[in-house]
Amino acid sequence: MFKPTKTLALTMALATGVLLAGCGTTPTATTSANASATSAATPPAVTGTANVAYAGSLQLVNDQYLSPAFKQATGLAFQGRGGGSFGVAHLIATKEIQPNVFESIGSAPIKELSPQFTDWAVGFASSPLVIAYSPKSPYASQLNAIAKGQTPLKELFTLMQKPDFHLGRTNPNTDPQGQVFVMMLHLAQQQLNLPSGTADAILGGQNNPKQIFAEESILSQLQAGQLDASSAYLPEAIQRKLDYIVLPDSMNFGNPADSATYATQHLTLKGGKTATGSTAEIYLTTIKGSKDQQAGEKFVSYLLSPAGQAIYKAQGYQLTPAKIWGNRAAVPSAILQLVQGS
Repeated sequence: MFKPTKTLALTMALATGVLLAGCGTTPTATTSANASATSAATPPAVTGTANVAYAGSLQLVNDQYLSPAFKQATGLAFQGRGGGSFGVAHLIATKEIQPNVFESIGSAPIKELSPQFTDWAVGFASSPLVIAYSPKSPYASQLNAIAKGQTPLKELFTLMQKPDFHLGRTNPNTDPQGQVFVMMLHLAQQQLNLPSGTADAILGGQNNPKQIFAEESILSQLQAGQLDASSAYLPEAIQRKLDYIVLPDSMNFGNPADSATYATQHLTLKGGKTATGSTAEIYLTTIKGSKDQQAGEKFVSYLLSPAGQAIYKAQGYQLTPAKIWGNRAAVPSAILQLVQGS
C-alpha cells in the first residue's frame, strides 16, 4: 500500500488549495458582472402618486372604479380632484393646484395650459348629454312618459319653461357641460321647430344663478329631490342609476359624426371669450414640471390600456378612436405606443 511522504502530502495540499481558490473566485466575479448587467438593464421602479385633476363628471368612474384597478396593477397611489374643466385649468395655470395629470371634457381647457404646462393631449371617449330627472319631482310622470317615448320630446322643453320647474345646470363659464347644455337648447329649438325664444325662456339668462350648480354636487342635489331635472352626461346617469331622457345625437354633443352640427353653435362667455360647439370627448395629458411625473404617465398609460378602456366602457362612456391634440413628438413614448396600437 502506497503511503505519501510528508513532502508529497504538503505539495498535494498546496495544489488542492490553489484549485479550490480558483473554483471560488471565478463564479464570484461572474455573478458580480451579471448583477451589474441586470442593474443596468432594469430601470428603477416608478414610485409616487398619480395626482389627477379631472372634470367633475369623471369623479365616480375615477375614484370608485379606475383608481382601485390602477393601484392593484401598478402599486402606485392615486389622488383625485374634480371640478369644471375650465375652472380646473385655471387652478393649474395659477399654480393653486399642481397635479401631474389633467383629464378634461374637450380639448379647449387643455389648450389654455399650452405651452407652459402641456403641449399635447389624447382624446379617447365621448360623453353624450342627457336630461336626468328626479322620481320625487311633481313632474315625474310627464318626464317618465317622455323618457319612454310615449310623449314627444318637444314636451320636455315645454315643461322646463314652467315657473315652478326647478332645473339645474353647470356654469358655462367654467364647465364644458354648462356650455353644451345651453347650445343643446338652441339646437333643440331649431331641430324640433320650437317657438322662437324657447331656449332663452328656459334659461332665464345664460348665467342665471338659480339654475347653476357645481358639477361635483349637482346630481347629488337632484337625487335629494331639490331639483326636478338637470343636465348630466350619460355615464354619470348610468353610474348613479338615475332616471334620464335620451337626446338625439344631433343635439347631445356625444357623436363625433355630428361634429359639424355642434360646431354651428357659439357662446359668448364672461370676459368676452367665444366657445364653439364640439363633441364632448374626454382628453387627458400630463403636466410639465409636476411632482411624480412618471406616476402620472403610468396613470395615463393605464387609462389608455385595454384594462382602463374596459372600465370606462363598462361605466357608460363611448370609446372613440384615440386622437392626439397638439405636439405629437411631445407625447411620452409608452403613451404614444398605446395610441398607435388602438
